[in-house]
Amino acid sequence: MTFLTEYNLAVLILSLGLMLTCLVNIVAYKTPKAIVSTGGDGKLPLISILVPARNEERSIEACVRSLLAVNYPRFEIIVLDDSSTDGTYEILCKIRNQDHRLRVLAGSALPEGWYGKPYACWQLAMAAKGEYMLMTDADCTFSPDSLLLALGACQLHDAEMVSMVPKLVTDDFWEGLIVPLMYFVIMAFLPTPLIRASRHPLFAAANGAFIFLRRKTYFEVDGHRAVRTELTEDIKFAQHWKRSGKSLWYGNGIRVYAVRMYHGLGEVWLGFTKNMFSAFSGNLPLFTLVLIFVLCTQVLPILLAITGFITHAPWRFLAVGSYLISVAIRLILCLKFESDNPLNASLSPLAWAVALGIGANSAICGMSKAGTFWKGRSYGAS
Repeated sequence: MTFLTEYNLAVLILSLGLMLTCLVNIVAYKTPKAIVSTGGDGKLPLISILVPARNEERSIEACVRSLLAVNYPRFEIIVLDDSSTDGTYEILCKIRNQDHRLRVLAGSALPEGWYGKPYACWQLAMAAKGEYMLMTDADCTFSPDSLLLALGACQLHDAEMVSMVPKLVTDDFWEGLIVPLMYFVIMAFLPTPLIRASRHPLFAAANGAFIFLRRKTYFEVDGHRAVRTELTEDIKFAQHWKRSGKSLWYGNGIRVYAVRMYHGLGEVWLGFTKNMFSAFSGNLPLFTLVLIFVLCTQVLPILLAITGFITHAPWRFLAVGSYLISVAIRLILCLKFESDNPLNASLSPLAWAVALGIGANSAICGMSKAGTFWKGRSYGAS
């Protein structure tokens, strides 16, 4: 066999492995069920819903009003305004004056040695009164049964922390093309059953927009203070949680909450630039290997297929097979999570090519003194 035949065969085998992982995860990835029992006194526990907000004027009202409408008898909502420079605080005060179930806090100045969101979450947890806490984001909206479903997941799966993947809302071509790759990464690259079955931090995942846990246990493991210098604080918190010997359940939350993460390509680029390299703890060799793997399995197959058909190369059908597997995975996930346009599946190589560009930019920014810029703050290389 020629080198390109061997290469395309190897890529096809790797692509089949991704498909197999995805299919296993589709079966294992569960949706939550509502609570099945109450405490000994027949009362549901008080839940504190905690929302850090920095420059969130376009989304904060929809978020808070959806939380005020949840179908749960005992909850408090605390929103911390993290030094916003837009109208976030004024919007919160208006809602609070209409519904006193909402508490609005003014965040303290960011101390040295802390990043913005971990410190906001820490302040919120200190102010919470509930037995349980739901830590979320200001760009989310919630179903009426979201708290019942979160508590039910804790009970049914005997989990000390519950996190869920959201329904992703996109309203722009580039958002719709790139953001749903999150589902692809989770379902094709991460063996979901091991998130629950294994205590190893390598198999840890969480979405910072939905972290549900007991307040007491949060402080037992030092909460967000343990990840105070992390940009991807949700992933790092999940890893820290497992290192502390705690159990984690990670499920399908598309019936629980929705989020529009970014508005337009510019925000997609900046947002993922902030997160991608940080998720690998600044490990450049490992990050580079992952980018090369993605390049080989998701981008090059379609280019090689086109080249192969032009030159009538014998390996062209192997390249086509790898491309079609990538398309099939995205179509399967489109059906599973209902947050993607099926037509985007055929453009999967383009989506991954842009993601590779973001990844390269993330590494450059993550290693530079200037660092990553997000919501008016700069986070330089540590």
